[in-house]
Amino acid sequence: MNTRITNLCIAILTVIVIALGVIIFTKADKVAYIDTGKLLEQSKEMQVLKKQLEKEQALVKGNIDTLTIEFQQALKDYEKAQVKMSSKEKQLSQELLRNKQQQLMQYQQAVQQKTQEEEQKKAKEVLASINSKIKEYGDKKGYKLILATSGGNIAYGDKSADITEEIVKLINQ
Repeated sequence: MNTRITNLCIAILTVIVIALGVIIFTKADKVAYIDTGKLLEQSKEMQVLKKQLEKEQALVKGNIDTLTIEFQQALKDYEKAQVKMSSKEKQLSQELLRNKQQQLMQYQQAVQQKTQEEEQKKAKEVLASINSKIKEYGDKKGYKLILATSGGNIAYGDKSADITEEIVKLINQ
């Protein structure tokens, strides 16, 4: 009789443990991941930004190329004319060329810095927009954690936890 009671208690405890396990595992926190490289590549906002930045870079490059050609022409003109110049005129012309070259280099640096700052600012705005949509999606779907992977930062992730395509569709709406 004691063995029956013991076996019955063990059976009841086993059922309780299994039931608790099922409850715990079905109530587990939802976790997903996004392939950020793929997300940014397929994002319409990011594609528009890339095209805009490419146009701006082409314009800046055109301006710099024009100024560079002007400087090179001034240098050639000096080289041709120096034969007929006095030493004072040569010195003055050389000084003017150095100043022009320095101005060109300073302009290049200033434009590149400004362009980089603008790119970072615009990219930050796009990323903030994307992140807010991901947060909204996570809240709506009940996710406790959404990881971002780029270049294999996640050692393993089941494909069922990859929500990249869903997020791409959401942000491109």
